Amino acid sequence: MPRKPRPRRRVGVLPGLLVALSPVSQLGFTPVSVVLGERLDLSVGQVGLTVGVYAAAAAVATAVLGPVVDLVAPRRVLPVAVTANVLLSAALLLEPGYAGILLARVLSGVANSALVLCAAVVVADAHRDDPGGRDRGFSVLQTFTSLGAVAGLGLGAAAAGLGAPEVWSWTVVAYGLLVLALTPLTVRRMPPVRSHVGGPAARAGLRTVVREASVALRVPRTAALLLAAAGVGWAIQATHYAVSLLAQELDPPLAQRVALSVMIPAGVFLGASANQVVLGRRSAEDLFRRAYPVLPVACALLALVVGGRGNGAVALLLALLVGLGTVLGVLMPLSPAVLVGRHPDLRGSVTAADSVAKGLGSTVSPVVLGAVAAASSLGGGFLLLAGVVALAAVCARAQRATV
Repeated sequence: MPRKPRPRRRVGVLPGLLVALSPVSQLGFTPVSVVLGERLDLSVGQVGLTVGVYAAAAAVATAVLGPVVDLVAPRRVLPVAVTANVLLSAALLLEPGYAGILLARVLSGVANSALVLCAAVVVADAHRDDPGGRDRGFSVLQTFTSLGAVAGLGLGAAAAGLGAPEVWSWTVVAYGLLVLALTPLTVRRMPPVRSHVGGPAARAGLRTVVREASVALRVPRTAALLLAAAGVGWAIQATHYAVSLLAQELDPPLAQRVALSVMIPAGVFLGASANQVVLGRRSAEDLFRRAYPVLPVACALLALVVGGRGNGAVALLLALLVGLGTVLGVLMPLSPAVLVGRHPDLRGSVTAADSVAKGLGSTVSPVVLGAVAAASSLGGGFLLLAGVVALAAVCARAQRATV
């Protein structure tokens, strides 16, 4: 009697623990950087560079490493990336000076981009024959990312308030060591042979993978999907920046200021969690196309409230920000899930392309929103945001219809 094939083992929440390390170490550094700057007598511009250089390094590393992880099994990359993250966080305990902090932040951006890409590849490979499970898996990753964002911001703010950045560093080191201890378990649960064997990555080298990815990304429906993903990146970074401007303008009590700052991440958590239920009934592509039009509506409602705020404005703003974050939480994990579903042999490359598209939107949007707010009003900035994401919603619809 022939033996039944052994079912593929699921990786569970371990990839989620990996991706949570990235925002804990990235976002937590932002409030801590001010304290480090004061200790080292750095200018505001120098402190800002220590924050911004991480995003630039992560974007470049993601673009470069995407095709690489289509060739190199994540089991080889993960231990190195996690170890590097722990060592770089520990290095900041030595307060290595301005040049040392810059170098540590650049290398952290590279290490964390490798972590995030490997986690996405692990999920894609574990659910290669289960599209619904793969789509829900990407939403699980987003859920952990949002938890890591809230934890990182809270931890960094507490460490900065205590005037003790080492509290943040030691916590990140401890969490990194926990993830490092769990990494062998993650590796053991991966398929022993890469599931994309037979695809372009198995047949040839890096040049072939890059060429195949370039062709795939130029397909009109894929290009439209990436434009829609860039709109999501534009929206989330612009709204975070706008909330900071709004809090400064309203000057509410401390509790309300803190509440304003965490409403969007809280909504992202809710939206990504809701995906895990809804994706059992709808495909990721269908949900992305149907949910996207809600985003410009939410931005337009925020523009109306910000432009005509009254005594109850803060309470209404809190509710709208949670709603906006929920829509973003639904959308953010869907675009990489759709791309991986279309190009399973290039799952690292297309995940990297999605991340870069969102990063480009996140880079440009605060500059544009700030300029509009300075020239007219913050409500006008939200209206512009609504217009941009409305155009992106057209791309979200076209990514299905275009051939």
